[in-house]
Amino acid sequence: MDVHVAQARRTTATVLKQWSLPDAPAEDARLVVSELVSNAIIHGSGDVRLRLRHDDHELQIRVTDDSTAPARRRRASAAGLGGRGLHLVACLSLRWGVADGGRTTYAVIPTLTEAPPCCRMTQSSTDPTC
Repeated sequence: MDVHVAQARRTTATVLKQWSLPDAPAEDARLVVSELVSNAIIHGSGDVRLRLRHDDHELQIRVTDDSTAPARRRRASAAGLGGRGLHLVACLSLRWGVADGGRTTYAVIPTLTEAPPCCRMTQSSTDPTC
């Protein structure tokens, strides 16, 4: 599994560098790619496919496998090693979800100044509201 995830991260890093994406959203994107590809390998079936699309304001990450069971958040136990990936994806993304009958999990990363919903600042505080 690690080889495929590492390959997906390297490919993502190369593409985002070619697109001149700023460092902060590029790092968020690499983490999201790692989580989505890991989930597809562990919980999905068949070949795992990664697609990236960028416009002026956002980067869309789509990971597809052959399973029709949609990705879902799990409750992570304090001692457990898993169950936190989609929580990270949700925090780093403007939005995320499933498509294609459960075969594709996608996330949208802001590439300009808009922060993901859980990391926006409140007006009365300098702390993010996660």
